[in-house]
Amino acid sequence: MSKSNKVDLTLLKKLVGELENALTTADGIRTAEGDITEFIVELSKAGGLAAGIMQEAGMLIGDIQSQVMAVQSPSPAKSDFLEKLLGGLKGGGGPLGGGNTN
Repeated sequence: MSKSNKVDLTLLKKLVGELENALTTADGIRTAEGDITEFIVELSKAGGLAAGIMQEAGMLIGDIQSQVMAVQSPSPAKSDFLEKLLGGLKGGGGPLGGGNTN
């Protein structure tokens, strides 16, 4: 696989790290009998980060699926299919196509 097809996990790793930090902070607030409001705020941050991870994971699935599809159907077959499909559109064109009108 070429380097251009590599799946980038940088954002996902960063989000997971931030989620771990938020949960550690929330646990520290709860253990220290801290303010319940601060605890809820930290858990809300963690929930938002978890939603971001979920969204990024969905996009990651799409990236992986596109790579699988690229391996299963090489590009020459795609161009042949498009050539067959759009072959009738080639040529000099009609009166509206700017081609020969005879």
